[in-house]
Amino acid sequence: MWLARFSRETKDAHIGAVALVAALLVAIALIPTGGADGFEANLRDGRDQLRVAPASGEIAIVEIDGRSLQALEKWPWPRRYHAQAIRELDRLGAEQIAFDVDFSARSTPQDDAALAAAFAEIGQPAIVPTFRQVNRAGELATISEAMPIPEFRQHTFVASVNVFPSANGRVIDYPNGIVTGGVARPSLVNMLARTGGEVESSFRIDQAIDPATIPRISFIDLIEGRVPREDVAGRRVVIGATAIELFDRYPTAFFGVQPGVAIQVQAAETLLQDRVRSTLSQWAMLAVAVVLLAGFLGHRARSSRGASSGSIVAGGVAAAMALTALVLDQATGPYLPLTAPLMFLVAFVIARRTLSATVDLQTERLTDTASGLLNRVAMSGALKRRATAAVAVARIADFGDVIMVLGATGLAEMDRAIARRLRLLTGVETVYRLESGVFAWFMPDTHAGDPEDAFETARTLFNAPFEIGEERFRLSVHFGSAAGSIADAESASELARKRGLSWSANAGALQEETQFRQRLLGELDDALANGAISVVYQPKLRLADGAIADGECLVRWDSAQLGRISPTDFIPILEAKGRIRGLTLFVLDQALARRDQAAVHGHALNLAVNVSAQLLSDGDFIAAAVGRLERAATGLGGITLEITESAPLVDSDTARSALERLHAAGARISIDDYGTGQASLNYLQGFPAQEIKLDQSFIRNLVADRKDQIMVQSTIDLAHALGFVIVAEGVEDAEALAILRERGCDYAQGWEIGRPMPWRDFAAMLRESRQYGAAA
Repeated sequence: MWLARFSRETKDAHIGAVALVAALLVAIALIPTGGADGFEANLRDGRDQLRVAPASGEIAIVEIDGRSLQALEKWPWPRRYHAQAIRELDRLGAEQIAFDVDFSARSTPQDDAALAAAFAEIGQPAIVPTFRQVNRAGELATISEAMPIPEFRQHTFVASVNVFPSANGRVIDYPNGIVTGGVARPSLVNMLARTGGEVESSFRIDQAIDPATIPRISFIDLIEGRVPREDVAGRRVVIGATAIELFDRYPTAFFGVQPGVAIQVQAAETLLQDRVRSTLSQWAMLAVAVVLLAGFLGHRARSSRGASSGSIVAGGVAAAMALTALVLDQATGPYLPLTAPLMFLVAFVIARRTLSATVDLQTERLTDTASGLLNRVAMSGALKRRATAAVAVARIADFGDVIMVLGATGLAEMDRAIARRLRLLTGVETVYRLESGVFAWFMPDTHAGDPEDAFETARTLFNAPFEIGEERFRLSVHFGSAAGSIADAESASELARKRGLSWSANAGALQEETQFRQRLLGELDDALANGAISVVYQPKLRLADGAIADGECLVRWDSAQLGRISPTDFIPILEAKGRIRGLTLFVLDQALARRDQAAVHGHALNLAVNVSAQLLSDGDFIAAAVGRLERAATGLGGITLEITESAPLVDSDTARSALERLHAAGARISIDDYGTGQASLNYLQGFPAQEIKLDQSFIRNLVADRKDQIMVQSTIDLAHALGFVIVAEGVEDAEALAILRERGCDYAQGWEIGRPMPWRDFAAMLRESRQYGAAA
């Protein structure tokens, strides 16, 4: 290498300079793509969690909440109620009254007159909203403004309440005002905060202001005179909808889904508390990082501390910039984005270490230190000189067991013994050790075209035991081959191992996969009949009383030829080939039998059976399932059918009809993996589902991730409000279980409660749970 002639200090200086330039080029290439924006948004959310602050208390919300909707007439209310609210707020000493309620359409003359009179009577003009709307007719788009009716504008201020959610649905920025038809309208937020701002410009809402700390008053309490004066006097009050039924809600960074009026007040608090922050550009921060790193490296140019020196310097720069950013966060100073400098510094460390390793090695190590066998690097170099050569790989099954028995010294001897036997069996001179238990060689031309005989012979002779010290081992080997590619040959050997084959050729991987599918489909009927396919049961914990009352039926397939087959392998194949119906009915029969067996012993057991969404359009399946459910009707227990939440469920009228038939036959309908598909809670109201299973992706980081806690809480609250039972799956620790119980989840399922188990173990758990419940 060209650096070899320089001193160590000069090498380090050159490496540092080259790594800095390379890292800078990487950052310059990535920043314009927007790749840093998403990470920076998440980073900003995390930093905001360190600066959560309460609302000032100067602005209060009069909530049009669920309790008020129930107490008064059907929404929209007669405007005399709003007139009552205005007069009562004025009587209680409100400093300013504002509405986030649409008054652009007329109601009855009497109610409109009553509200107009109330606006005229109070001492301080109220603020009423206007909305800018885009109206589309074909390809034409026009802009209109939904203004309050003229009578309401005579004694009020008109303010814009338009918000513009970002691509992820969150309201991040808020406009100071908008222009419609040449007329400038200040925003409701600016008027509440009594601050100016350039119309059509925006400011960023401070997501760290906690909406829960905003003072709130129920509308019904206000107009019925139950609000004390001190809750209103001297405050600016916004009247707006918070009821779930009115759908004026948006997701926030880490306070869950919030009503639009709460976000309006959060924006006003941002102005009121002077928490609007300027933001430096990623480019400026990148420039600062480059200057700092270059300066520190210049001072350490004569240091000979190896690659770690550059890492320490880069880490110091990162720490200094992060600390400065956090200090400014706490002081509500300018926001310093850190993604670009961190990306640059990480790229620098990686580049410097890579260059240092390359320079230090100079010549690649071609052998495995312990065994002395040529390694992957050596084979890759040899392959470059014979690019079309056929590569063969031998993969030893269960080699981890050998490692545990032999230790390092014995393992090296085993590697050499395997290489000797492979040389003997294949007739080649060089066998390479690619990794633990994986060996390779270049196939002779006589075997390359048709390696089957050579592999089968080698596999047979490989059965002779290996003697290492006092230990004897019989090893099972699987072969793979590919033309000109070590990685492809390794993949082929792994495919052979997974499929229980002697060998596999990468060029024929599709044929091998087809062979596996055909063998699997051919074994299906026999497997259902002879017990190779069995049902195991995973318990569900009822969180209200800690009882095991339900379970889920899961399938296991232990093939004599193919070994243990994962459901993730065989379920998609059965679905694609139209064979899933028989398996599902088999599991349903098992579930019904076990439910009845539990009923005999006094257990009201409900067992869940997974049903592929595609079966909802299979008339024969629906008829067969309905028949079974109707014939097996019982007073104890039940059956739940878990339907994967997917597009067929949401879009198909046929699916809706099928679900209604299944439910009418006695099945409880559950939407499985909720949150990973297309349906929303509101849309699912139209389906005959009674239960929702929250996907384990929301539970996996529940303990550590506050965002997941907020999302889970929001989903539980919304689901309960809409009449659904909530089941959380993937619960794997006690802390997550405690959080779910605290948040009001109905059922939990996962390894913390119990792994999938045979019926006898599940039945024992049922008995223990019942005895515990009786004792409690």
